[in-house]
Amino acid sequence: MIKRGLTITLFYFLCCCRFGAYAQQNNIALHKPVLASSESKAFPASRITDGVISRNGKWEAGTSKAPHTVEIDLKKYYNITGVTVHSGITDLEKKQDETTQAAGFWSVKNFKLQYWDDANWTDFPKGEVHENRLVAAAFQFKPAVTSYKIRLICDDGEPINIMEIEVFGAEAPNMPAPPTLTQAAPRVKKAGGLQKATITVTNKVIGKTLKYVGYNQGYYFPGSNISGWLEYANVNSLRVWATLNAFVPANTVQVDGKVTTVEEFDKRKNELRSSPEHNPFIKWTELTPLYDKPDSSSTNAMVYNYALTESKRLGIDVILQIGSTDFSNDWKNKWMQWQRYYALAYHSAKTGDVTMFAMQNEPNHKNSGPMKLDQWISGAQIVSDAIHCAVEDVNKAYGKNLQGKFVGPVTAGQNTDWWAAVAKATHTDYHGKTVASNLVDLFSTHSYNSPAAGYASRISNIRKILEENHPEGKSMPIMYTEIGRWMNAYLIDKEETMDSPSLFTEWAGIYANNMKNGGYGMWAFKFANTASGPYPRGIKSGHHYIWQGRRIIEDAYKNVALNKPVKTSTSSASAQFVTDGNKADNSAWQSGNGAEKEKWVEIDLGTPQEIGSAVVYTGSADGVYTSPDRIKNFKLQYLQNGAWLDIPGMEEKASKYSQIFTIFKSAVRTSKVRFISTDAGNLKVREIKLFAKGDEPSSAPDFNVSGIQRTGEVVRLFAKGFKDERKLLQTNNSVPDDTDLDTYTSYDAISGNYYMWLVQRSLQNYQLSINLSTLKIRANTPITAETVNSTNYGEVTELINLANTDRFNLTLPPQSVMLLTIPSNIKPVVNTLQATAAVTVKGGKDAGKNFNLNKFMSVQLDAANPANNQVAYVKFNLPGSRTTIKRCILSVSGHVNVGDRPYRLHVYGIPQTVDWNVKTLSWNSAPLLDKQEALIHNVGKDAFVAGEIAFGKIEKRHYLDVTDLVKKHGASGMTFVLVRETRQLGDDEDKGRTVIISNSVAAPQLKIWQ
Repeated sequence: MIKRGLTITLFYFLCCCRFGAYAQQNNIALHKPVLASSESKAFPASRITDGVISRNGKWEAGTSKAPHTVEIDLKKYYNITGVTVHSGITDLEKKQDETTQAAGFWSVKNFKLQYWDDANWTDFPKGEVHENRLVAAAFQFKPAVTSYKIRLICDDGEPINIMEIEVFGAEAPNMPAPPTLTQAAPRVKKAGGLQKATITVTNKVIGKTLKYVGYNQGYYFPGSNISGWLEYANVNSLRVWATLNAFVPANTVQVDGKVTTVEEFDKRKNELRSSPEHNPFIKWTELTPLYDKPDSSSTNAMVYNYALTESKRLGIDVILQIGSTDFSNDWKNKWMQWQRYYALAYHSAKTGDVTMFAMQNEPNHKNSGPMKLDQWISGAQIVSDAIHCAVEDVNKAYGKNLQGKFVGPVTAGQNTDWWAAVAKATHTDYHGKTVASNLVDLFSTHSYNSPAAGYASRISNIRKILEENHPEGKSMPIMYTEIGRWMNAYLIDKEETMDSPSLFTEWAGIYANNMKNGGYGMWAFKFANTASGPYPRGIKSGHHYIWQGRRIIEDAYKNVALNKPVKTSTSSASAQFVTDGNKADNSAWQSGNGAEKEKWVEIDLGTPQEIGSAVVYTGSADGVYTSPDRIKNFKLQYLQNGAWLDIPGMEEKASKYSQIFTIFKSAVRTSKVRFISTDAGNLKVREIKLFAKGDEPSSAPDFNVSGIQRTGEVVRLFAKGFKDERKLLQTNNSVPDDTDLDTYTSYDAISGNYYMWLVQRSLQNYQLSINLSTLKIRANTPITAETVNSTNYGEVTELINLANTDRFNLTLPPQSVMLLTIPSNIKPVVNTLQATAAVTVKGGKDAGKNFNLNKFMSVQLDAANPANNQVAYVKFNLPGSRTTIKRCILSVSGHVNVGDRPYRLHVYGIPQTVDWNVKTLSWNSAPLLDKQEALIHNVGKDAFVAGEIAFGKIEKRHYLDVTDLVKKHGASGMTFVLVRETRQLGDDEDKGRTVIISNSVAAPQLKIWQ
């Protein structure tokens, strides 16, 4: 993903648009009637044509539900030559704290313009925009379009606003008066109480599921747990990023000015291919060592060979994104680039069975070159040939049967010109000849900022463009190699997080709509919250938390500022909140809206202390990485000899984060520390912690995943049921007009399972009656429902025994994502295994003790006091033949002792290669447990992610589907570890809470069906 350097439309631009391009034309929409799908009371639809371009004169939708529609009745037929849509906030009207938002933050982002052709609504030519970042989006139409009414349709999933829509043109001569506008734009139905629907599955095949459900990579280093979490994710593809300059430097291939013709190019190419690994062109002895060294040339630091071999071991297909814009139209350059791409493709196919390759990421984006369209096509002709040749040569040399695929154009946003040109050029090679082979095998583009409704027909629209421009009228497999609900530049300033129901239910619907339209694959951006230049503490849009090179456990370090006296630049009574140890919203100092140039907070430590690091929390507690009202510019100072001096390395400018942990460039000795900011408005500081020199994170590198977000669990469930081009079955829904309810069913011939995808984005319960009669499922077949919602993180929430009627009822809670697994070939007899051993181990002073006699197990995390840390170990003996296992469900019963919010645990499975004794097991002897903190080691190698369980205050049984884990990794037995691990640096939300797990009456069980 290119970190968008977005351009906000300036007042000068607005003037040019209005008084330049349309200087001789009147705004024919001025004061014309408007009908909107919804409106807020304060900002009615009539303001869209009132002639006032101002945030105070806007229309605002009355709902976040897409689509939003606006119709303007022009009253007469006009020859329309242009339309300008003004939305968001003009630069001149922005408040001080709004000036640092990403361009287009408040603008309408995804919309299209249509005109009434007297029978239908028809799209204006080139009148569709995705990821709009302009305050004034201007369109011109040549030739003019004749109509008497227009409309805008927007699929943004939030309450949009439009300041003005201007329409330019002249009255069409000799046209009759149009009919009276009587039909309003469709109204959004209001949410009611309990909704009901009947879902009926048939055996009729209506299409295929996605071929690929994948991720864009994050970090990938040996010794990390990345492979373990990728395996848990169920994905079957990973987009790996390689910078050509780092992986095949130009000086490792032949660069020769004597290559001036295509004939000479072909001659040298043929010589190289005759001996790929021993030739005078590619310097393999310099290249091959590079692939075993750490590389950080992109934001996805890795050891390349390790990433390839691990992906291959996991059965994950790599799509290799190879970045380079060094393309020109001379044969010297083409020969150099051909060799470079050939070398990397050859090594990758040889080492990791890689078959999918792409060149420069988002070549049309201004931060990616940009490349010109003809430059990209010329370069693609060279690169496509190179990667196909490389894969063919690997097949010959190593007896493989790989099929090389060139992926393109990997564009950003809506770029129909690029798409059409790529389709037109698909049978033209670098000789300029028409050939049977394809230039591009797999069509790829990128998309962000649209809700599920925005993808209702998007792939179909792309397919139409490709077919209209392809020499043979054909399409290509269409996929999104980058896709996300929000681009990070917008998400960073929203209260939504990747855990928010409003976000992950839209994400689930995006999968569903792209599958419905025949999409080939989706690569979620991105696997983890890696750091980059613009986002030095990590992106917010990662589906997993990851340590960015250093493991920081804030609560493990002694806060020397705790409860110390505080003075502030205002007389606020809330000053003491800054050091009270509480990071909640209701425990924050607020400066007020005074006119002070500088606002400060002074902490008195009492006696001089040597301080080496600090953490500062500002703004509201809206998520780990940001809050819209965070303080963007501040620094810490220390008092020395009566003067305030800046602490080295502790200054933030245009900060994107609400939590800032910094290790000082050099420690300072002082008795007073001051926080100071020049930001205007009411500033909020929730907490400042100061740590003594030496009491800080370990310097040992750490690039491990520390946890998964709910969107990641949605990816896992969708991949489990809807990858690999499985049969997509007709699934009839009794409420087909409800676009907030998704219902899809697939069949996996390998496992014999049917999978049903159930998503509902509304705020009411849905009572579903599900009819499986045509599938002929046996009575008493176990059906599992894995759920992601506000209280669950992908665990099995329903374990259903199918009745003789082939029907069952199911409640789909508000804003929920659910995957049903329905076995078709299972013996309806369950073998319930009781745990052979179950015990808690405790840290700190009790690390050497055994607690076998306890009637319950406990799980707790307290980084500040390791003596409170508790981890549960549960062991089962497994049946002799695991290959015949069809379903395997882990069951534990428990509750959390304090608080109403869910207490989320990680569950790992450890194959029983080394036994342990329940009567002697302690923290010190527990398998794979860290000696100091609640943390499991060797994940992906010796331990494997089983899932997450979220306990509430009510005692109940919880279930995890561990079928694949047991079948793949089960030995004579399996140990399950329940542990609350630290997910991010400030993670203390469950401190003081304990999960109590029954170990007697409702003891842990493993249910097996064969």
